[in-house]
Amino acid sequence: MNILLQGITFVKEAKCKVFGHKLVTTKNVTEYIKEYQCKCCGLELTNNYKGVKSILTPELKDVNVTVMDFCHRRHQRQTA
Repeated sequence: MNILLQGITFVKEAKCKVFGHKLVTTKNVTEYIKEYQCKCCGLELTNNYKGVKSILTPELKDVNVTVMDFCHRRHQRQTA
């Protein structure tokens, strides 16, 4: 069973390597920063400070949460 799952994972990753990832937006952090996930292989990406998509690490996930909270609080203060 484990070998079968490894084979399926390999096929999905190979498909993404050949045809490219099918990215879906999973979270809008700000207007410019978004988090994406590949529908096929599950790879998570985000925009870095230059606007280039990079792999979503736990550190970047924490940064995105902090930025989202900061922008949300700032927006609440401006509308109040």
